[in-house]
Amino acid sequence: GDGLASEEEGDAYQILYRLCKLSMKMDLLDSWVTPDEAMNLQSKMLSLELILTMLRHSGAVFRNSPRFISCIRQHLCLSLLKNAVSPSPRVFNASLQVFVTLIVHFKHHLKHEISVFFNTVFLRILDSQNSTFQQKAMVLQLLHKICQDPQTIVDIYVNYDCDLAHTDIFGKVVQQLCRVCGGTGGQQHAAGGITPDQELVIRTKGAEAMAAMVQGLEEWTKRVSAPKAPR
Repeated sequence: GDGLASEEEGDAYQILYRLCKLSMKMDLLDSWVTPDEAMNLQSKMLSLELILTMLRHSGAVFRNSPRFISCIRQHLCLSLLKNAVSPSPRVFNASLQVFVTLIVHFKHHLKHEISVFFNTVFLRILDSQNSTFQQKAMVLQLLHKICQDPQTIVDIYVNYDCDLAHTDIFGKVVQQLCRVCGGTGGQQHAAGGITPDQELVIRTKGAEAMAAMVQGLEEWTKRVSAPKAPR
């Protein structure tokens, strides 16, 4: 009955809330790892992986529940912002995976939050001379995944670039991918510790993301312009 459904929703909410809190535990500060710090890292990774599983397997009720959306806005987005600057590549990558799931399944509820992530984290990492090879490679992999979903790309363009109240995202992503494909130059190699071989990998990943975007938009155009079958 409704009572059981409400109780189950409450339990699921508590699990998500506590996992968000657990994922915000202190990160490693240096290379001298104490047993407590190692345990914190494992707890953080496990909580992010469980959050990812919950989001990927969530149904329509979960994805449209005001209670869950509020938890995602207030607690999960804060966790992702903190973990997106983690010195641990594992934590950083896990945070990106969660974000991909949010933008694919919850983008209609998180318009402001998605804008913040793109402009203050992902695009900034690609633009910064101090970003590491791993950070740039992971962000480009994230953009590649997003570009493989044509509807998400179109939604980003319509909801941000066509909305005067919001900063462009689609245009900035295209601009950054073009810059990445064109190379960053020797100064950035020195600043971020990126070798010429790593630079080639980054340029390749940028080109692959751009190709995925073009292919996705071509598929979307064919789909919406295809003549409908007669009834």
